Amino acid sequence: MKVHKYIITLIWVGIVLAISFMGAPLKFQSELVDTRVGVSIGRIVFTFLNRVEVIFLIIYTILTLASGSFKRSYLLHILIGIVLIQTFILLPFLDERALKIVQKQPVEDSILHMNYVILELIKVIVLIWVSVYEIKIKPIFHEK
Repeated sequence: MKVHKYIITLIWVGIVLAISFMGAPLKFQSELVDTRVGVSIGRIVFTFLNRVEVIFLIIYTILTLASGSFKRSYLLHILIGIVLIQTFILLPFLDERALKIVQKQPVEDSILHMNYVILELIKVIVLIWVSVYEIKIKPIFHEK
């Protein structure tokens, strides 16, 4: 069974859109969820999301290297860079900040969260771009 790379990227972008751009902001719309609870839930969700994204990135990278046909490898490098920055730089700092909020400790203003959101936006654009490219070179429906 052949796995098309665009299936991986489309599922990945769907997960990011659902969690980062729908679930995360919506939980704070409820009057029953205060900042501490929302941030505590966010820590768990974004840690899990990051692990899933690392798995998707590994699978996509392996499929790309195995196929040898990916002409826009700079897009793969962008995805790798974003996931690495989020995993090893932003998420540890954001997690530490979230723990302080949950424990009712003072936190300083920071642009880390905005940097994370900007990287999420770039990642979504790249994933859509890669998906469209992959679908164009390997159409979903083949002519008979």
